[in-house]
Amino acid sequence: MRILAASLLIASALLSLGNTALFSVLVITAVITWLYWSKSPIPLSLAIIALTSLVTPPMDMALTSISTVLIDNALKTGNERPWWFYAAPLSASILLAIILRQFYIAASLSIPLLYILAISLINVIRFYTITIELRPGRELRVDAGSELAYSLTVLTRPRVRALMEVRAPKGLRVNPARLYMNGEASIKAIARYNLGGVKRPRITLTFIDVSGLVRVSRVVRHPRIVVIPRTKAAIQFARGLLAQSALALGAEDIREVREYMPGDPIRRIHWKKSAKLNKLVIKLLQGPGLTGPIILLSYASSPVWVDRVGEVLVYLTAELLTRIPSIEVISVNRDGEITNYTLNRDNYFNVIENILGRIENLNIKLIGGGDYADLLSAIKYSIPLRIKDIVREGIITIGQGLFMEPICRVFKERLICISV
Repeated sequence: MRILAASLLIASALLSLGNTALFSVLVITAVITWLYWSKSPIPLSLAIIALTSLVTPPMDMALTSISTVLIDNALKTGNERPWWFYAAPLSASILLAIILRQFYIAASLSIPLLYILAISLINVIRFYTITIELRPGRELRVDAGSELAYSLTVLTRPRVRALMEVRAPKGLRVNPARLYMNGEASIKAIARYNLGGVKRPRITLTFIDVSGLVRVSRVVRHPRIVVIPRTKAAIQFARGLLAQSALALGAEDIREVREYMPGDPIRRIHWKKSAKLNKLVIKLLQGPGLTGPIILLSYASSPVWVDRVGEVLVYLTAELLTRIPSIEVISVNRDGEITNYTLNRDNYFNVIENILGRIENLNIKLIGGGDYADLLSAIKYSIPLRIKDIVREGIITIGQGLFMEPICRVFKERLICISV
């Protein structure tokens, strides 16, 4: 391109021998072009277009047409200016040439102007009409609060060559956010959502043509991301934990055996001992005995916190049921009303679903540590008074830390506080 640029200027200088001023400018520009082409191809290309349009007609149109190749190549080396940045001065020059009745100059300058307008229009139409597909590299399924890392391939039909910028919404991070694509491109994505559900975030893809003249933004839907609520994931864990503990029930905690009686669980039959004694006997377990009840503050400030409180309740009760026969849960709502539940292996999943379904979302939006209606203070400081009659030594209390703080402060010597 440097050789072509210098050649055009030399040719223009030879055709302008009769115009000393123009000849001198062309020669000086040819030297500057040869020395600095690699550093400033775009401004030098525009200067060559302007100078070749001043050559004696009709050679000016031929030379200007050839110099359009220079601007085309120069723009692809790293242009960051929009199409109008180049079209505006060319249009102004053409208008001035027409006013001065320099129609050949106007015709010469119209060639690069039409080129810039044409490729800009073609790319705008192409970017707006392509079909965009997002194809993940794996199944998009994750627990709430956990991170899901995967590759995401962006495909265009028909294929386009362009620089692509990716802007992701909250909950989704992409890397790199700016990359070159030729029909397809692959990016790394990390999704993290605190609330369960099926997510289909909107991703903004901005396509920039190779000349940098046109930027077109398209909004596309991300493929489905299935976010499993914390409580649902905890219940799945509890199923496996309780099933596993049932198979190994009493394996290490057998105190003694007694003769089987109708109604005893078959899973507790000690088959090896029964074979020796020639009669059915069952295992008597050495357990720690019943634990004190669990007090559940059955409310939270937002859906995310409702999910987190429920998650802790499920994990704790499932773990306790691997060691003790039953657990009492005392559910306290925001008005201080108490509901008692008894959890055991047989009714666990039905009862726990009932308890979880009654955890209330207060939908409190905190402003400077408080909420607009002062609902937070009313609940925080009234509940300790309402539950004082049921609090006794060794009781476990579960709730959102926001509401647990005054309760744990008042009953700190008597409660085991689990703040979420």
